[in-house]
Amino acid sequence: METGENVTALNYSAHAIEDMKVIVQRLPPHFVRSVTAIRVVSDMLRRSVKFILPNCAELLDPLHVSQAHIDLLKLPFPLVAFEAPWQNTDAKDAGFLDHYKSTRRIALCWEPDATPPQLAHLNIVLQRFPQGGVFVLPISWLDNPGIWNMGIGGAFVPYENSLAEVDQENISPLSARAMEALNSAGLLPKKPQQFAAEPFILQPEHFDAVAANYDRETGFANIMNDTRDEGMAVIQACAVLNCQNIATTDIEAPAKLNKARIAKGKEPFFSYKVLALAADRAMPSGAGSGSGAHASPRLHLRRGHLRRLPDKTVWVRAAMVGAASETGMVSKDYRLVKNRTKTS
Repeated sequence: METGENVTALNYSAHAIEDMKVIVQRLPPHFVRSVTAIRVVSDMLRRSVKFILPNCAELLDPLHVSQAHIDLLKLPFPLVAFEAPWQNTDAKDAGFLDHYKSTRRIALCWEPDATPPQLAHLNIVLQRFPQGGVFVLPISWLDNPGIWNMGIGGAFVPYENSLAEVDQENISPLSARAMEALNSAGLLPKKPQQFAAEPFILQPEHFDAVAANYDRETGFANIMNDTRDEGMAVIQACAVLNCQNIATTDIEAPAKLNKARIAKGKEPFFSYKVLALAADRAMPSGAGSGSGAHASPRLHLRRGHLRRLPDKTVWVRAAMVGAASETGMVSKDYRLVKNRTKTS
């Protein structure tokens, strides 16, 4: 991937749709509802508005999520797919078995009004959260065995949500199971916080198989943990997209390449939207330069943050660090554009 005006499409969705066709052929005959769900999700992924996010979707610092992020949770379109590479080099993940490694992610998200008729039963969640919210379904590339995989289920995150510290004494059994799993993986923060979210099931036969080996609470906890990264990606993306100084630009699908793919019976590639950041100030000529014998740091874009002003919330774009470096630029999946009115 490149930065500036040359951001390249990831094309995860097209490849995931192709793999879903293979998966439904491999499922046992009695997995009727799972097959239906996979086919419906495949069509949703095809119809979704697709966004490219940076590695691990880290537009903001994921360890410092605040109520401001939660307040900005609102999908830019009723049906959205956020794609992001997931090259996690954090040492605390080093103990994970390669079998569970997933270096490419898709967060398929939709609002209740966009729920297909075949999945209408999911909207029963509105009885508890009439204000609406976002269904988040993880679709992950499994490095081993090398195939895209749709989650057994996902999480519904309601709008008008609140972020609060976890009450360890009054925590629900489901949350306790999920936190126990995070803790064993070394992913539980010192001061964990939580917001309202409900698990949902899309592949009931798969879920029943898991519950038969453990119990339903463990099955739901697994779904919530499997959706954790994608859920945080959606929160970060929405927080940035709903700021007043953010626009989007489009990467069109390559017509010539798609003609060749269709001729071979392959899924055509899709067009993508890329975050466009307002270039609000010029870069100082000497910024980031080293002194003495110390080498200049490699040019990179430090993550941005939200700033709440009296009449609006804006995204303070990341600072350029190491501008004098000759070692190149760290690629980020968004563009810098001149100040303009937000578009979608």
